[in-house]
Amino acid sequence: MSHVPMTRADEAMAVHLTQHGHDSSFVPLADGRIVHAGGDLFSYSEDGGLTWSDEFACVDRQGNPVGSSGTSLVQLADGGMGLAGMRQNPGARDAEEGLRTSHLVFWRSPDGGQTWEAPVRITPPGMPTYAYQDVLLRTASGRLVLPVYAAFGQDLGPDGRRPPVCGKLVANQWVSTAAHFFDPRLTLVYVCYSDDDGRTWQRNQDGELIILRDWSTHFSYVNEPSVTEVAPGRLLMFMRTGLGRLFQAWSDDNGTTWSRPQPTPLAASPAPGQIRTLPNGHLLAVWNQESEAEIRRGYNRTRISAAISRNGGAVWEFFQNVESLHEETRVEPGPIRAVLPEEIHFAAGCPAPERDGTYIATASAHGRWSYPSVRVLADRVIIAHTWSAYDEHPTEAWLTLSSRAGEGAPNQKRKVLPLTWFYGGRQPADNPYLPTAWEPARP
Repeated sequence: MSHVPMTRADEAMAVHLTQHGHDSSFVPLADGRIVHAGGDLFSYSEDGGLTWSDEFACVDRQGNPVGSSGTSLVQLADGGMGLAGMRQNPGARDAEEGLRTSHLVFWRSPDGGQTWEAPVRITPPGMPTYAYQDVLLRTASGRLVLPVYAAFGQDLGPDGRRPPVCGKLVANQWVSTAAHFFDPRLTLVYVCYSDDDGRTWQRNQDGELIILRDWSTHFSYVNEPSVTEVAPGRLLMFMRTGLGRLFQAWSDDNGTTWSRPQPTPLAASPAPGQIRTLPNGHLLAVWNQESEAEIRRGYNRTRISAAISRNGGAVWEFFQNVESLHEETRVEPGPIRAVLPEEIHFAAGCPAPERDGTYIATASAHGRWSYPSVRVLADRVIIAHTWSAYDEHPTEAWLTLSSRAGEGAPNQKRKVLPLTWFYGGRQPADNPYLPTAWEPARP
């Protein structure tokens, strides 16, 4: 392993360090500008993402702030734009509790962000519901499609006991490598859609999506979905799992109903990935690609990859590293099973866990990057992702993403990459020898 931050980094058109973590989303306007929203702050670019304006806040017609976490921008039919985000349910006691009791809302701006209507609720009351950022899709029919995920079951229990903690020694100092490996609740995915530019919303008609590997014994969670339109009315969804792969589901009716989640051939740590359709019809995946051995060694979220499919998701090619600690650009996926780091720690007073020493070793360097946001333009792609690196201190190793890094410390990288970068530096072209993607028989 060596820190190779990026495949062919010299081809990047621009790289910015920002403070938006994983709340970024982008949308082009009719006048050629690109608007960025991160939380409740906005900016715009007039040169395809190379430079950005100063940030500014917006309020709706009632004088309330526009924006929140889980930010997703989308173009509207009337030339305006919409913004979806998470909002705390009434009665939330604090930020952490509020995250557990959230729902999704939608703001509309008919004039490119100059004025905003008051938000409308997207997700119905009931289970706490969340969304991965930058996942709101406008299909060819004009339908707005927002994939979301919900959580149910006991939270931390009446005693509030926290789950185990993952970590490793970096430069002989303990650092966290946690990534929701021991979340106590089951999560599932469903889809909300609007056929009137976000004024009203409804759910997909066939219930929640969940991994069902066996009818009676093996259910598994899915969450943080992303969706793209492969052909008019035919949608592909990617989902985060803890089974060493990204999973996918298909809709042949514009998001109204969905197939059961099935594994992709893309090795993944428990982190979300984005799926996009390029102007030429090819698919672009951007996700945390890790092997089972890397995850067990605590290297989850240490490689953000990109790959291209030129036949509708059946075959993936041109693997690149957007940001990485590893030289390898392609990881062969392992068995479909739960993958956990071996170096697990419990609270003081608890018995020490059994661990496989094969995967326990002190690292000389470490970092973590994940949660990509992806905006495809005609000749380039903007990717923003969380960015954090460990610095050595006399008595602690800390992450720039944490509050200890100090106010103003960057926690995101925003890269502008030419479309050719995703094809290994070559001009995009079809491959006449690729098999045609399988499609189910239609009635």
